Amino acid sequence: MNFCRKLVVTFISIYIWGCKQEVIIKDGKFTGINPVSHTDVIYKGKSDTVLVSTYDGKIYEVIKGKSSKKQLTAINDEIYAIAYNSDKDEIYAATLNSGIAVIDVYNGNILKYLPLNDSWAKQLVFNSENGILATYDYKGNHYLWRVNDGFKRIHTPIKLQELKPRHIHNNGDIYFEDKRGFIVWNYQTNFEEEKRTLKGGLADIDKNKDLLLINGKEFTLYRTTSDKIQFTLQHPDWPIYVPERDTTIDIPLSLEIVSGQLSEKYIFTCGLDKSIRKWDKQSGELVKTYGPLRNTPSGIAITEDEMQFVVTDLGGNILFRNID
Repeated sequence: MNFCRKLVVTFISIYIWGCKQEVIIKDGKFTGINPVSHTDVIYKGKSDTVLVSTYDGKIYEVIKGKSSKKQLTAINDEIYAIAYNSDKDEIYAATLNSGIAVIDVYNGNILKYLPLNDSWAKQLVFNSENGILATYDYKGNHYLWRVNDGFKRIHTPIKLQELKPRHIHNNGDIYFEDKRGFIVWNYQTNFEEEKRTLKGGLADIDKNKDLLLINGKEFTLYRTTSDKIQFTLQHPDWPIYVPERDTTIDIPLSLEIVSGQLSEKYIFTCGLDKSIRKWDKQSGELVKTYGPLRNTPSGIAITEDEMQFVVTDLGGNILFRNID
Protein backbone atom coordinates (compact mmCIF):
# COMPACT_ATOMS: atom_id res chain seq x y z
CA MET A 1 0.00 0.00 0.00
CA ASN A 2 2.85 2.39 0.83
CA PHE A 3 4.39 1.77 -2.58
CA CYS A 4 1.10 2.54 -4.39
CA ARG A 5 0.52 5.65 -2.26
CA LYS A 6 4.00 6.98 -3.08
CA LEU A 7 3.44 6.15 -6.72
CA VAL A 8 0.21 8.14 -6.82
CA VAL A 9 1.85 11.20 -5.23
CA THR A 10 4.80 10.98 -7.60
CA PHE A 11 2.71 10.75 -10.75
CA ILE A 12 0.34 13.51 -9.66
CA SER A 13 3.35 15.75 -9.15
CA ILE A 14 4.67 14.83 -12.60
CA TYR A 15 1.25 15.52 -14.12
CA ILE A 16 0.97 18.97 -12.50
CA TRP A 17 4.52 19.84 -13.54
CA GLY A 18 3.74 18.68 -17.10
CA CYS A 19 0.70 20.96 -17.27
CA LYS A 20 2.81 23.96 -16.24
CA GLN A 21 5.37 23.09 -18.88
CA GLU A 22 2.68 22.91 -21.58
CA VAL A 23 1.64 26.51 -20.92
CA ILE A 24 5.23 27.67 -21.41
CA ILE A 25 5.62 25.65 -24.61
CA LYS A 26 2.56 27.23 -26.20
CA ASP A 27 4.21 30.64 -26.03
CA GLY A 28 6.58 29.47 -28.77
CA LYS A 29 6.75 26.68 -31.29
CA PHE A 30 5.23 23.32 -30.48
CA THR A 31 8.48 21.61 -31.41
CA GLY A 32 9.43 22.38 -27.81
CA ILE A 33 7.43 19.27 -26.92
CA ASN A 34 9.35 16.89 -29.18
CA PRO A 35 10.15 17.66 -32.83
CA VAL A 36 9.56 14.05 -33.92
CA SER A 37 6.26 13.72 -32.05
CA HIS A 38 3.42 12.40 -34.17
CA THR A 39 0.80 15.11 -34.50
CA ASP A 40 -1.80 13.32 -36.62
CA VAL A 41 -2.55 9.99 -38.28
CA ILE A 42 -4.86 8.93 -41.13
CA TYR A 43 -5.31 5.72 -43.09
CA LYS A 44 -3.99 5.72 -46.63
CA GLY A 45 -5.55 2.40 -47.68
CA LYS A 46 -8.07 -0.07 -46.34
CA SER A 47 -5.84 -1.15 -43.44
CA ASP A 48 -2.24 -1.57 -42.24
CA THR A 49 -0.97 1.58 -44.03
CA VAL A 50 -1.20 5.07 -42.54
CA LEU A 51 0.18 8.56 -43.03
CA VAL A 52 1.63 10.33 -39.99
CA SER A 53 2.83 13.90 -39.52
CA THR A 54 5.36 15.34 -37.09
CA TYR A 55 5.97 18.71 -35.44
CA ASP A 56 9.21 19.14 -37.38
CA GLY A 57 7.42 19.25 -40.75
CA LYS A 58 7.71 15.68 -41.98
CA ILE A 59 5.07 13.27 -43.28
CA TYR A 60 5.72 9.54 -43.35
CA GLU A 61 4.03 6.44 -44.70
CA VAL A 62 3.95 3.72 -42.04
CA ILE A 63 3.08 0.08 -42.74
CA LYS A 64 2.10 -2.28 -39.95
CA GLY A 65 4.83 -4.79 -39.18
CA LYS A 66 7.63 -2.81 -40.81
CA SER A 67 10.27 -1.35 -38.51
CA SER A 68 11.15 1.51 -40.86
CA LYS A 69 8.88 4.26 -42.20
CA LYS A 70 9.01 5.97 -45.58
CA GLN A 71 9.40 9.75 -45.62
CA LEU A 72 7.06 11.29 -48.18
CA THR A 73 7.89 14.95 -47.73
CA ALA A 74 9.64 17.45 -45.48
CA ILE A 75 8.75 21.13 -45.30
CA ASN A 76 10.44 23.95 -43.45
CA ASP A 77 7.52 24.42 -41.08
CA GLU A 78 5.60 22.70 -38.30
CA ILE A 79 2.70 20.38 -39.18
CA TYR A 80 -0.25 19.98 -36.81
CA ALA A 81 -2.88 18.07 -38.80
CA ILE A 82 -3.25 16.24 -42.10
CA ALA A 83 -6.02 15.02 -44.41
CA TYR A 84 -5.72 12.62 -47.34
CA ASN A 85 -7.50 12.78 -50.69
CA SER A 86 -7.21 9.31 -52.24
CA ASP A 87 -8.87 10.38 -55.50
CA LYS A 88 -6.18 12.99 -56.25
CA ASP A 89 -3.44 11.33 -54.14
CA GLU A 90 -2.93 14.58 -52.24
CA ILE A 91 -2.20 15.39 -48.61
CA TYR A 92 -3.47 18.58 -47.00
CA ALA A 93 -1.31 19.73 -44.07
CA ALA A 94 -2.07 22.45 -41.52
CA THR A 95 1.16 24.34 -40.79
CA LEU A 96 2.34 27.11 -38.48
CA ASN A 97 3.55 29.69 -41.01
CA SER A 98 2.41 28.50 -44.44
CA GLY A 99 -1.34 28.01 -44.13
CA ILE A 100 -2.59 24.73 -45.59
CA ALA A 101 -0.02 22.95 -47.74
CA VAL A 102 -1.27 20.85 -50.67
CA ILE A 103 1.22 18.01 -51.19
CA ASP A 104 1.60 15.52 -54.04
CA VAL A 105 1.97 12.10 -52.40
CA TYR A 106 3.79 10.61 -55.42
CA ASN A 107 6.82 12.93 -55.33
CA GLY A 108 6.34 14.89 -52.08
CA ASN A 109 6.23 18.25 -53.87
CA ILE A 110 4.21 21.18 -52.54
CA LEU A 111 1.57 21.92 -55.18
CA LYS A 112 0.27 25.09 -53.55
CA TYR A 113 -0.49 26.79 -50.26
CA LEU A 114 -3.94 27.85 -49.08
CA PRO A 115 -3.42 31.08 -47.08
CA LEU A 116 -4.96 31.68 -43.63
CA ASN A 117 -4.72 35.49 -43.32
CA ASP A 118 -1.47 35.62 -41.29
CA SER A 119 -2.71 33.03 -38.82
CA TRP A 120 -2.46 29.26 -38.32
CA ALA A 121 -4.72 26.28 -37.78
CA LYS A 122 -4.33 23.13 -35.73
CA GLN A 123 -7.15 20.99 -37.17
CA LEU A 124 -8.44 19.94 -40.59
CA VAL A 125 -11.76 18.48 -41.71
CA PHE A 126 -12.10 16.75 -45.08
CA ASN A 127 -14.92 14.80 -46.75
CA SER A 128 -13.80 12.69 -49.69
CA GLU A 129 -17.37 12.16 -50.96
CA ASN A 130 -18.05 15.81 -51.74
CA GLY A 131 -14.46 17.10 -51.80
CA ILE A 132 -14.91 19.78 -49.12
CA LEU A 133 -11.92 20.79 -47.00
CA ALA A 134 -12.37 23.01 -43.94
CA THR A 135 -10.44 24.50 -41.05
CA TYR A 136 -10.43 27.43 -38.62
CA ASP A 137 -7.55 29.63 -37.48
CA TYR A 138 -6.57 31.19 -34.17
CA LYS A 139 -7.98 34.57 -35.13
CA GLY A 140 -11.49 33.13 -35.21
CA ASN A 141 -11.82 32.80 -39.00
CA HIS A 142 -12.95 29.66 -40.77
CA TYR A 143 -12.22 28.49 -44.31
CA LEU A 144 -14.03 26.06 -46.60
CA TRP A 145 -12.68 25.00 -50.00
CA ARG A 146 -14.03 22.97 -52.91
CA VAL A 147 -11.03 20.75 -53.55
CA ASN A 148 -12.30 19.47 -56.90
CA ASP A 149 -13.09 22.98 -58.16
CA GLY A 150 -9.68 24.59 -57.97
CA PHE A 151 -9.95 25.12 -54.18
CA LYS A 152 -12.65 27.75 -54.56
CA ARG A 153 -13.82 29.18 -51.23
CA ILE A 154 -17.32 28.43 -49.94
CA HIS A 155 -18.85 31.51 -48.34
CA THR A 156 -20.95 30.93 -45.24
CA PRO A 157 -23.80 32.98 -43.72
CA ILE A 158 -22.86 35.84 -41.38
CA LYS A 159 -24.35 33.90 -38.46
CA LEU A 160 -21.62 31.27 -38.85
CA GLN A 161 -18.64 33.58 -39.40
CA GLU A 162 -16.93 33.06 -36.01
CA LEU A 163 -17.87 29.39 -35.59
CA LYS A 164 -15.52 26.43 -36.05
CA PRO A 165 -16.25 23.79 -38.75
CA ARG A 166 -15.76 20.43 -37.03
CA HIS A 167 -17.37 17.86 -39.33
CA ILE A 168 -18.57 17.54 -42.93
CA HIS A 169 -21.23 14.92 -43.67
CA ASN A 170 -21.69 13.22 -47.05
CA ASN A 171 -25.04 14.98 -47.61
CA GLY A 172 -23.44 18.43 -47.33
CA ASP A 173 -24.20 19.09 -43.65
CA ILE A 174 -21.36 20.96 -41.97
CA TYR A 175 -21.23 21.03 -38.17
CA PHE A 176 -20.06 24.38 -36.77
CA GLU A 177 -19.13 24.66 -33.10
CA ASP A 178 -18.89 27.44 -30.53
CA LYS A 179 -19.12 27.65 -26.74
CA ARG A 180 -22.91 27.43 -26.81
CA GLY A 181 -23.18 24.26 -28.89
CA PHE A 182 -23.55 23.54 -32.60
CA ILE A 183 -25.17 24.84 -35.74
CA VAL A 184 -25.59 22.41 -38.62
CA TRP A 185 -25.52 24.18 -42.01
CA ASN A 186 -25.94 22.53 -45.39
CA TYR A 187 -23.82 24.30 -48.00
CA GLN A 188 -26.01 22.92 -50.82
CA THR A 189 -29.47 23.80 -49.47
CA ASN A 190 -28.46 26.66 -47.11
CA PHE A 191 -30.58 25.03 -44.37
CA GLU A 192 -29.60 25.67 -40.73
CA GLU A 193 -30.38 23.69 -37.59
CA GLU A 194 -29.26 24.64 -34.07
CA LYS A 195 -28.18 22.18 -31.39
CA ARG A 196 -27.51 24.57 -28.53
CA THR A 197 -28.12 22.20 -25.62
CA LEU A 198 -25.10 20.01 -26.31
CA LYS A 199 -21.92 20.67 -24.34
CA GLY A 200 -18.38 19.60 -25.11
CA GLY A 201 -16.07 19.58 -28.09
CA LEU A 202 -17.08 17.51 -31.10
CA ALA A 203 -14.71 14.56 -31.52
CA ASP A 204 -16.52 12.46 -34.14
CA ILE A 205 -19.81 11.80 -35.94
CA ASP A 206 -20.83 8.39 -37.31
CA LYS A 207 -22.93 7.36 -40.32
CA ASN A 208 -26.15 7.74 -38.29
CA LYS A 209 -25.12 11.27 -37.27
CA ASP A 210 -24.59 10.24 -33.64
CA LEU A 211 -22.20 12.66 -31.95
CA LEU A 212 -19.22 11.94 -29.71
CA LEU A 213 -18.53 14.94 -27.46
CA ILE A 214 -15.54 15.42 -25.17
CA ASN A 215 -15.69 17.75 -22.18
CA GLY A 216 -12.62 17.53 -19.96
CA LYS A 217 -12.65 14.19 -18.15
CA GLU A 218 -16.01 13.17 -19.64
CA PHE A 219 -17.29 12.01 -23.00
CA THR A 220 -20.89 11.96 -24.17
CA LEU A 221 -22.70 9.97 -26.85
CA TYR A 222 -25.64 11.90 -28.32
CA ARG A 223 -28.23 10.10 -30.46
CA THR A 224 -29.47 12.35 -33.25
CA THR A 225 -32.40 10.11 -34.22
CA SER A 226 -33.90 10.18 -30.73
CA ASP A 227 -32.56 13.67 -29.88
CA LYS A 228 -31.20 12.58 -26.51
CA ILE A 229 -27.97 11.81 -24.69
CA GLN A 230 -27.30 8.07 -24.55
CA PHE A 231 -24.78 8.34 -21.69
CA THR A 232 -21.94 10.44 -20.25
CA LEU A 233 -18.89 8.56 -18.93
CA GLN A 234 -15.24 9.01 -17.98
CA HIS A 235 -12.14 6.86 -17.75
CA PRO A 236 -12.47 4.97 -14.44
CA ASP A 237 -8.81 4.81 -13.44
CA TRP A 238 -5.25 5.64 -14.42
CA PRO A 239 -3.26 2.57 -15.58
CA ILE A 240 0.42 3.02 -14.71
CA TYR A 241 3.08 0.56 -15.88
CA VAL A 242 5.70 -0.20 -13.24
CA PRO A 243 8.79 -1.58 -15.05
CA GLU A 244 10.45 -2.81 -11.82
CA ARG A 245 7.51 -5.14 -11.27
CA ASP A 246 6.61 -5.64 -14.95
CA THR A 247 2.97 -4.95 -14.16
CA THR A 248 0.30 -2.28 -14.53
CA ILE A 249 -1.29 -0.67 -11.47
CA ASP A 250 -4.71 0.97 -11.73
CA ILE A 251 -4.79 4.27 -9.81
CA PRO A 252 -8.28 5.60 -8.91
CA LEU A 253 -7.72 8.92 -10.66
CA SER A 254 -9.45 10.08 -13.84
CA LEU A 255 -7.55 12.38 -16.21
CA GLU A 256 -8.75 14.32 -19.23
CA ILE A 257 -9.83 12.63 -22.45
CA VAL A 258 -7.91 14.05 -25.41
CA SER A 259 -9.57 12.43 -28.44
CA GLY A 260 -12.11 9.84 -29.56
CA GLN A 261 -13.61 7.99 -32.52
CA LEU A 262 -16.87 6.19 -33.26
CA SER A 263 -17.39 2.89 -35.03
CA GLU A 264 -20.66 1.07 -35.62
CA LYS A 265 -20.42 -0.92 -32.38
CA TYR A 266 -17.84 0.85 -30.24
CA ILE A 267 -16.55 4.15 -28.92
CA PHE A 268 -12.79 4.61 -28.67
CA THR A 269 -11.38 7.23 -26.32
CA CYS A 270 -7.77 8.29 -25.72
CA GLY A 271 -6.83 9.73 -22.35
CA LEU A 272 -4.14 11.94 -20.93
CA ASP A 273 -3.42 8.90 -18.75
CA LYS A 274 -1.88 7.31 -21.90
CA SER A 275 -4.69 4.77 -22.20
CA ILE A 276 -7.05 3.81 -25.03
CA ARG A 277 -10.51 2.61 -24.03
CA LYS A 278 -13.07 0.66 -26.04
CA TRP A 279 -16.70 1.11 -24.95
CA ASP A 280 -19.90 -0.61 -26.02
CA LYS A 281 -21.88 1.94 -28.01
CA GLN A 282 -25.27 0.71 -26.82
CA SER A 283 -24.71 0.08 -23.11
CA GLY A 284 -21.69 2.26 -22.35
CA GLU A 285 -19.90 -0.74 -20.85
CA LEU A 286 -16.10 -0.57 -20.85
CA VAL A 287 -15.09 -3.47 -23.10
CA LYS A 288 -11.30 -3.20 -23.15
CA THR A 289 -8.39 -1.01 -22.04
CA TYR A 290 -5.31 -0.77 -24.28
CA GLY A 291 -2.03 0.51 -23.00
CA PRO A 292 -0.76 2.36 -21.21
CA LEU A 293 1.13 3.92 -24.10
CA ARG A 294 4.61 5.32 -23.63
CA ASN A 295 3.37 8.88 -24.15
CA THR A 296 0.15 10.89 -24.43
CA PRO A 297 -1.93 9.86 -27.49
CA SER A 298 -1.84 12.44 -30.28
CA GLY A 299 -4.07 10.87 -32.94
CA ILE A 300 -6.47 7.99 -33.57
CA ALA A 301 -8.01 6.64 -36.77
CA ILE A 302 -10.30 3.73 -37.69
CA THR A 303 -10.37 1.89 -41.01
CA GLU A 304 -13.39 2.31 -43.24
CA ASP A 305 -14.41 -1.33 -42.68
CA GLU A 306 -14.01 -0.75 -38.91
CA MET A 307 -11.80 -3.81 -38.47
CA GLN A 308 -8.67 -1.98 -37.29
CA PHE A 309 -7.62 1.19 -35.49
CA VAL A 310 -4.32 2.99 -35.09
CA VAL A 311 -3.06 5.37 -32.40
CA THR A 312 0.00 7.62 -32.38
CA ASP A 313 1.57 9.38 -29.41
CA LEU A 314 3.70 12.42 -28.67
CA GLY A 315 6.82 10.28 -28.41
CA GLY A 316 6.72 9.24 -32.05
CA ASN A 317 5.27 5.78 -31.37
CA ILE A 318 2.47 4.10 -33.33
CA LEU A 319 0.13 1.27 -32.33
CA PHE A 320 -2.02 -0.88 -34.66
CA ARG A 321 -4.81 -3.00 -33.18
CA ASN A 322 -7.58 -5.17 -34.60
CA ILE A 323 -10.97 -4.06 -33.26
CA ASP A 324 -12.47 -7.54 -32.86
